[in-house]
Amino acid sequence: MAGRFIVFEGIDGAGKSTLIDEVSKKLGSAGIKTVVTAEPTEGPIGMLIRSGAVKCTSPNAEALLFTADRACHTSDIVRWRDEGLTVLCDRYYASTVAYQSAGLDGTASGKEWLMDINRPVTVEPDMTILLDIDPEVGMRRVGQRGAKSKYEVTEYLGRVRSNYLDIARERGFRVIDASRPRDELLRETMKILGE
Repeated sequence: MAGRFIVFEGIDGAGKSTLIDEVSKKLGSAGIKTVVTAEPTEGPIGMLIRSGAVKCTSPNAEALLFTADRACHTSDIVRWRDEGLTVLCDRYYASTVAYQSAGLDGTASGKEWLMDINRPVTVEPDMTILLDIDPEVGMRRVGQRGAKSKYEVTEYLGRVRSNYLDIARERGFRVIDASRPRDELLRETMKILGE
């Protein structure tokens, strides 16, 4: 029996990683086997991205790196799903579209181009949940966990959030208010998954 592929999206500080861990535990206690994964991955391309070793500032070049990492990752996702596992993924193609089209340094990639380069290397998730949060609240959370990445700038994340909400409307994502307490978020997420 094939498993499911569930993606969690949202700006930095939305609480994706924490929620995914809690969802995995809940599903596990219900006898549902899960695999938790994230992008960028821990594969060679993902680790190159995470290392910050690539100093190219072109959003198109960054988008191509994220998409190359995703091409490898999608093969794993399909295999896990075919093995009957429920795959819980922290970020997928919508992340690249939302971030790279927001213009971090005044330049941005086009949304249509970003969607086009991702089509051949992705599978459509069974469900995508967007954790929506005000960037200022997200940045306060990020500040509590330590060092910030170059993407963690409030004004920029406001544009990313707007892009995410547009994509959510276009693609039928479930949108959850991520500013609420963790137990409420978990309850709502489990209710959505139960549907």
